[in-house]
Amino acid sequence: MRLSSIGAICAISTVICFVLGGVAMGSSGVSVLIPETGQQGRSWITDVDGASGLFFAGAWLIVLMGFLAIVAFVGFYDVLRDAGQVLVLAPILAAVGLTLVTVSHLVPIAMAYELVPAYTAAQPATQASLIGTFETFASVAAVTNTAGNFLGWGVAIPLYALAILTTRALPRWIGWLGLVVAVFAGWLGLLSPASDVISGISSIGFIGFFVFMLSMGISLLRRRARPPLHRHEQLA
Repeated sequence: MRLSSIGAICAISTVICFVLGGVAMGSSGVSVLIPETGQQGRSWITDVDGASGLFFAGAWLIVLMGFLAIVAFVGFYDVLRDAGQVLVLAPILAAVGLTLVTVSHLVPIAMAYELVPAYTAAQPATQASLIGTFETFASVAAVTNTAGNFLGWGVAIPLYALAILTTRALPRWIGWLGLVVAVFAGWLGLLSPASDVISGISSIGFIGFFVFMLSMGISLLRRRARPPLHRHEQLA
């Protein structure tokens, strides 16, 4: 099996894991994996404490999503490497970014396993101490997630997008979609904590990322049956 085919399957599986993971967590009564601080963080603790096993199943699917996406980005490089030597940075930075994102997802899972039951069973005085620990871990998860998303959405995705537009190895509209993801999710997403309006606008890029992954996976699978084009044929 070609590396590009493995990447295509992993790209499609990335989207499937995200959808199934989100549905499972939502069905358990927990709307987000990474908690916020303050009163919303306390609500997250209450929701997780009352959640069923579907929460953990959904959370681990989100973690699996990150692993699959790393392989997918390597597969993308295998097809688009004719764009030039600079493109080698794309899978490297994507792997680093997705590792950070995965860590940001593992932190709240660990909190749900250990910190949430301890907080729920503790006396009020002990809860005051535990909530400080909770908010520290929540902030670490949020910051790590933001840094990882920027490397993936703001750097790796536009590199692949430009490679698609340059080589035409894949439909050009996917390249333009990748640039939309970079602008809204990668670059504008850095400013989302400052404004709810910006956060809402940046969600366009968040959705666009999964459309990008699904489109890349399908396009690579459809391309598999065709012989690879030489560079001069791609640019013709």
